[in-house]
Amino acid sequence: MQRIIFCIVLFFTSFSSGSIQVEATSWVVLEPQEVVSRAEVVVLGKYDFSSNPIPGGQSIFNGLSFEVTKVYKGEDIPTTITAGIDGFDHGWVDEFQQQGGEMLIFLERKDPSFLTPVGGPNGMIQINNGQVVHPEESIRKFYDDYLKEEPKEAVKEVINNKVSNNQIPIEDKQAFPFQTLVLVLGVLFIILFGVIRFRKRN
Repeated sequence: MQRIIFCIVLFFTSFSSGSIQVEATSWVVLEPQEVVSRAEVVVLGKYDFSSNPIPGGQSIFNGLSFEVTKVYKGEDIPTTITAGIDGFDHGWVDEFQQQGGEMLIFLERKDPSFLTPVGGPNGMIQINNGQVVHPEESIRKFYDDYLKEEPKEAVKEVINNKVSNNQIPIEDKQAFPFQTLVLVLGVLFIILFGVIRFRKRN
């Protein structure tokens, strides 16, 4: 009887895990205009897959260094930013970039640690030799027209704190004093605990 119950529990656990994975990696197709309007930052460049990934705080994305060549939206964007990417997109993006392609990414603030592509792959447009690579002609034409807008150059230093050149998110910078406080309190608590225990022994 216990074996039967165990098998039933194992089945439902596997089933629910599979459902979560499918849900996490499926994206609703967005209209290009919605992608553009939601984006806070739009840049052209390449993900640096040799960089150390930063785990996402509240999303399925992880952050990677992104080498910016052109800026289409956003102020004082540095030449290197941290941009989110779904772990399941690493393979095809890396392969496309190795073949000479670039990514036009439309970024929004969904994760507290870094900016992420709008609607996952909706906000990641493949560019090859200055042309959009997309199976749907209407979407390809929309982003081809978008690329005709005059881009800005990325800067080496950042004036505002929206994106950091040293890739430390603003939230993390503000969190450092809090983390230090927690560490100090933890050490004081251990010392206090040791003193009380020592006195009880004596």
